[in-house]
Amino acid sequence: MALRKHRTDAAIAANEADTTRIDASTYWVCLALLLAMVTLAMRIASLW
Repeated sequence: MALRKHRTDAAIAANEADTTRIDASTYWVCLALLLAMVTLAMRIASLW
């Protein structure tokens, strides 16, 4: 039973590590999209 609990704890820790990685990549994707939108808005504004 202790082995099963140990596996569960390890799975939880691995899941938390994956969640942190996903959150970090989501942050960078959103930042890149925001930068692209600002750049596009500046180009459109400069044409007018």
